[in-house]
Amino acid sequence: MSFSGKYEVESQENYDAFMKLIGIPDDQIEKGRDYKYTAEIVQNGNDYIWSQIYPGFTLTNKFTVGQESDLETMGGKKFKVSQQWLGLK
Repeated sequence: MSFSGKYEVESQENYDAFMKLIGIPDDQIEKGRDYKYTAEIVQNGNDYIWSQIYPGFTLTNKFTVGQESDLETMGGKKFKVSQQWLGLK
């Protein structure tokens, strides 16, 4: 199953708390609260490019399922993750 495509967010829960947790300033939280951002996913086998598209700002992360990857939050914090397929393959 391919996940490639563009997806528009329909709703968000705990938006303010999450944004504060990842270090987004209050003024930017206020601006983005009601904006319905678009996520674009490009899948090539186990390789993914995931972009969150906001007005004037796009955050793009790349990862490969089964390998450790370096990702970045909207607040600029970097972290390591390892993705796995669970029950889908």
